[in-house]
Amino acid sequence: MKACVLYISRTGNTKRLAEAISESLKAPVFDISTAPEPSVTQDFDLLVIGTPVMGMRPAPEVQSFVKRLPECTGKKTILFCTYAIKQGGTLKILEKELTPKGYINILNVSKRGLKPSKADFTDVLDEVGKAIAESKAT
Repeated sequence: MKACVLYISRTGNTKRLAEAISESLKAPVFDISTAPEPSVTQDFDLLVIGTPVMGMRPAPEVQSFVKRLPECTGKKTILFCTYAIKQGGTLKILEKELTPKGYINILNVSKRGLKPSKADFTDVLDEVGKAIAESKAT
């Protein structure tokens, strides 16, 4: 499964998690704020999309990017967010935008309160790995 990681970060937390996922999957990583248009995703089977939580919602740039993604048939997604207090409906908002376009979301995962010197992403990376393995089996 050919994957890419797309994210936006405000404080660096989402960026660190995106880079950890990218390294784990050996997948390219794109910062949505500087990445090319959504057409960059056409060569990938799995899109891993990350956002910080802003007012219990995804970052506006991520919402805009997801809205501009082309329709597809069966392309898979993993959605992740980082947050300080509550994640609210952040990932469900993105999932509701992606599903009618033909994307199959295989995992929603979040990480709270990251500190640069103590960032442990093992739990998230394990969940991502399991979701991908299960997705390949079906």
